[in-house]
Amino acid sequence: MKKGRQVKAALGIALCLLILAPFFLGAPAAHPATDDFTFATVTHRTWLETRSLPHVAKDALSYALRTWRDWQGTVTGVLVMALNPAVFDLEGYWAHAVLLLLLDIAAVLTAMRHFLGRAGLPGRMRLPAAAALLCVRLVFLPDIVEGIYWFNGAWFYTGANAAALLLLTAADGFAARPGRGGAALLALGFFALGLDNYITAMMALAALFALALLRLWAGRSGDEEGRRACLRTAAFLVPLGLGLLLSVLAPGNRVRMAADGAHESGAGWLLSSLLWTARDAGFYILRFSFKTPLLALLLGLTPRLCRALPSREESRGVPPAPAVWLGLFAILCCMIVPHMYSSGYAGSGRVVNMYHGFVVLALPLCWCLTVRRLPDGMRRRLVGKRGVRALAGASLAALALCLALGQQGNYIKLVRDQLDGTQRAYIGQFKSEYARCRAAGPEDDVLLPAWRVQTVTGKPTAYPDPTVWTNVSMADYFGVRSVRSEE
Repeated sequence: MKKGRQVKAALGIALCLLILAPFFLGAPAAHPATDDFTFATVTHRTWLETRSLPHVAKDALSYALRTWRDWQGTVTGVLVMALNPAVFDLEGYWAHAVLLLLLDIAAVLTAMRHFLGRAGLPGRMRLPAAAALLCVRLVFLPDIVEGIYWFNGAWFYTGANAAALLLLTAADGFAARPGRGGAALLALGFFALGLDNYITAMMALAALFALALLRLWAGRSGDEEGRRACLRTAAFLVPLGLGLLLSVLAPGNRVRMAADGAHESGAGWLLSSLLWTARDAGFYILRFSFKTPLLALLLGLTPRLCRALPSREESRGVPPAPAVWLGLFAILCCMIVPHMYSSGYAGSGRVVNMYHGFVVLALPLCWCLTVRRLPDGMRRRLVGKRGVRALAGASLAALALCLALGQQGNYIKLVRDQLDGTQRAYIGQFKSEYARCRAAGPEDDVLLPAWRVQTVTGKPTAYPDPTVWTNVSMADYFGVRSVRSEE
């Protein structure tokens, strides 16, 4: 039996590595574009002049604080973007994608092992379940380039989300087993997270509140330790909320919202934003349940969950199922509402990636907590022959629908481009482009050939109009008069 488990574990690891390998193999095709040049211009110049990391860090912090005043309040995120790899070396830019993937994988596996354990899943099932959810989350990522390969979009959202998962896991562990010195470090981490992007900060704020309520519910029957754990969890709301408040109060936010042109003030706009948020939250839960294999996995595994999870009698510390699902919906609404209120819509690819990641990771936790509250008679029916067959059929139908909807197309293109030479040709394009810019002088107008090959690992760099802000940023970065591409 032990040898059989070892074989299954080895096969599972091999399959997981095979699925994830194309993401790492796509890293050499990552290159700076748009905001990368904008945020790197000041610090890149400092690096060329001084070759001093402290000087670069000082200018990056100064730039982040000016941005807080003039454009947006996300100090931590802007600081990271002003230190992107293009500041130091274009040739090493691709390494950030490898580091981000490793950070994201570590964060998801760590967080899901912990929270699946909190949901009652036995130890032997936690890592395989976490690995399966990790693969679903990456393979069906709505926007791969903005989620992994484009530094400023990826680290601003995916990187911050990974940090949030690790902080939430550590905070929940600290609440149960407080240790010396841990609280101060966690508080500092949450404060910095509050000053990052609003979607991740709001998700962490709502998730901390939900974790505190779970602790309170578990300790409602006179468990003094449970109440203390609730208070320890809730205490982290203070530094996170303070960072978020400083971000929201930034003078630059008004400038940016006015420039976007979509925001309106007044109670009517606020009410409309809340209604649109609730509508889109329901839509995203359904979309990512059906357009990924998530629902198929949960339906297929339900009989096993019924056998493995604690009984209803042992689950008195678990809130009722409606409260659990309402919590899922409320946290997703908290994530959507900042972008909805400021811009009138839920967000572009990198933002939708955050909703996708949350649903893929949180919905299974809610499913486990729901199964724990099922009456014993219903559980027996679900593990019987008829129940297993019905769930297997529903699982296969959900999987067929998922494949028909086609969200895995980005992953398929990623793999195909690596096999047929498209990625290699794409790399040749941007390397040639940067070579032309480097060869030009300060008074030169650089004309770049139009790109003929496109992959899911990169964004366009130059456009035909030299006055477009992306072209201006690129020209500033390379120290030339202007940059434009052929029609």
